[in-house]
Amino acid sequence: MSHEAERLAQTIECLEMMNDALRHLRTEVLPKNPRMFALMAEGPLEEMRRLQAEIEQLTAEVATTPA
Repeated sequence: MSHEAERLAQTIECLEMMNDALRHLRTEVLPKNPRMFALMAEGPLEEMRRLQAEIEQLTAEVATTPA
């Protein structure tokens, strides 16, 4: 597996973990305190945006890397 493909797999895994964190906040915090949920969700959402951009970049790199 190329270095780019390995980084892509790790980045996807990190995005999945952020999604799990947001899901947890939605089920545990949102029903009790919507304002706190909104505040606490900002971090995971920002990280998810950054990871998505990284995934797009790495996908392009993997697609152009010779086999």
